[in-house]
Amino acid sequence: MKQCIKYLAAIVLTAVLFVPVISNAQKMPKKHKNAPEKTVVVVTNPLVENFDASEYPHLQFYYTPQEMPHFLEVLNKVRPIPPKEGITGIVVDKEGTIAYVRLFSDQLSKNMDNRDETSFTILSVAARKGSSGESRPLEDQLKNYVIREKVAKKDSKKSYTPGQEPTFKGWDKGLIEGMELPDFNLVAQDGTETSIKEVLDGKPGFVVFTNISEDGKTVSPLLWHIEHILYNYFPPRTRR
Repeated sequence: MKQCIKYLAAIVLTAVLFVPVISNAQKMPKKHKNAPEKTVVVVTNPLVENFDASEYPHLQFYYTPQEMPHFLEVLNKVRPIPPKEGITGIVVDKEGTIAYVRLFSDQLSKNMDNRDETSFTILSVAARKGSSGESRPLEDQLKNYVIREKVAKKDSKKSYTPGQEPTFKGWDKGLIEGMELPDFNLVAQDGTETSIKEVLDGKPGFVVFTNISEDGKTVSPLLWHIEHILYNYFPPRTRR
């Protein structure tokens, strides 16, 4: 009888000690189930050496060279990359095809509730209807093309020749979904020269276009929104 009581007491004690461990584990920040391993951030201005990228551990920062790559230059004329107060997001499939494009307003950064999957965040914003038939939210695009590695529908009529501005139907409206993302040169945060093809390395990804001020202090609040919502999903963390 005494042995049985000791056995039950040991079970109860183990349960008491184990429950807090489970509870704390559930409260630990974690990557959202449909977030890519890293988000590629293309800063459309030359390298800002004073910028502290360590504040965004899951975002990889790259800069355009002194001379803006021609493709980005002509694209910016028909579709801002980025818009004045926001960022431009592109989902690229594993074959390098642009599956999804959307401009995101900085106003979205006000929604920082990462405790509720129904909360209105960058993940729940859809592309405009009619852009390519892809009007589902960003979360669905990431799930299909980045996590599940599905192949986006290619449009053989959409192409880019280096040094020439495209003339295909829809270019004047910035409708580049279904087009292969052209390669262009970039500069890493440490000054290393690279290109978007090398960065993606044949893998699908989420590419964000933004600006950073020369002193490295003024950045889009959506960068923190992405770091917070996609990679620090629960519980919420206060930025200091």
